[in-house]
Amino acid sequence: MRFRLIHFWEARNVVTKVLIGLEMLLIDQEETVIQGFIPSGRIDTYLPHMRAGGIYRLKSFFGSNNKILYRVAEPSFTITFSSTSVLSDLEDSSVCFPEDRFRFHGYEEFDAACDLRGDLYGKFSLFYRIMLI
Repeated sequence: MRFRLIHFWEARNVVTKVLIGLEMLLIDQEETVIQGFIPSGRIDTYLPHMRAGGIYRLKSFFGSNNKILYRVAEPSFTITFSSTSVLSDLEDSSVCFPEDRFRFHGYEEFDAACDLRGDLYGKFSLFYRIMLI
């Protein structure tokens, strides 16, 4: 699988603050938005080689159903890095990966949408330009 890494952040248990893993937003060459995840025990293996905006090839991963709550991408699956995953940096990729499919919202906009019932991302999926706020 080839993808552009759009954004990543730590996922922590809200009560214990223990690091669960690294959540990611990815986009593939067919412009599909994908949620990615690296378990905490594998972060040191992959994170030093990753940067937002970078283009990568991932071999040997597994997919799982997305969480019903707290998902960050519309598709119903998550790509998870495994112990056998191989990540390669594609610095000279001839494949065009769009960079402008998202709009990131600030906390105020996110907080205002929390009580609207329904998927939070659904309100924002119509935007096609990245706006880093």
